[in-house]
Amino acid sequence: MRKKRIYNGNKGINPAALVVFLLCLGLYWLHFSAYYKNGGSGQSTAPAQPQSTPAPQSADIKIEVISTEPPMVSLDGKEPKILIYHTHTTEAYLQTDKDKYEESGKWRTRDNDKNVVAVGEKLAECLRSYGIAVIHDTTDHEPPKLATSYSRSLKTMEKYRDKYPSITMYIDLHRDSFGKNPTEPADFVTINGRQCARLMFVVGTGKGATGTGYGQMPDFNSNYALAERITNTLKGIDPGLTRDIRVKPGRYNQHISNQCLLVEVGHNANTLEQALNSVDYLAAAIAEAAGLTAGEGQLSLSP
Repeated sequence: MRKKRIYNGNKGINPAALVVFLLCLGLYWLHFSAYYKNGGSGQSTAPAQPQSTPAPQSADIKIEVISTEPPMVSLDGKEPKILIYHTHTTEAYLQTDKDKYEESGKWRTRDNDKNVVAVGEKLAECLRSYGIAVIHDTTDHEPPKLATSYSRSLKTMEKYRDKYPSITMYIDLHRDSFGKNPTEPADFVTINGRQCARLMFVVGTGKGATGTGYGQMPDFNSNYALAERITNTLKGIDPGLTRDIRVKPGRYNQHISNQCLLVEVGHNANTLEQALNSVDYLAAAIAEAAGLTAGEGQLSLSP
């Protein structure tokens, strides 16, 4: 009598199927390990092209800078060539007995003799000594809301661009933040017996926080190349005079020209005097980028 086979729901594992399954699982693992190794960007793991060099990275952005010659900088002639302005106009420095001010906010003052406007005026004077025609705009772009200051400084840039098409370089001069409550001067270098605040350029990619970008994008490579040239010149004076260029996803109105500079002249642990001392070197480095040589009484960068 034949015994009835009872089905209990369990079948034996097919060895061939198991091998195929394990092979697929291995390939799947290799694919995703390569994906995450490249920052989850979905980019190819092929080596970068030789003409590309990695740019300094901020904590929130990864990009590549295509090797680019600095834009042709021509700053001679009688027509205005440079506009200096301040998106954050009331940024101020560490108070000293010599440079006290009435605060309009934390580390801010509307006294233009004590905030970044004073630093911008010194920069304008130094650049004029090289024969460069400079406009220094002192408009307060912060009211009514600090977060929207760039929309108002853009209108200032456009106004001067339309009135003076000869302007090629736009310099947005800021003061950086060192800490919430510094009480003593910090993070400076001493050059020829003078304390100098350190400088830093900020270059925006224009990709924005979401990565979708703006309708009008900045010429990132040209702006970066110009900032890099000036930074390298300043490092030749003293390696500590500048910090590395900071690349950020914002646009910072740097689409107006291919020679847009956002420079942080010191921070709130620096004094106004330290910031003013640095401007001599910044002006000389900008003039050097334009091929202008120092005259009598001017700072020379030549050995």
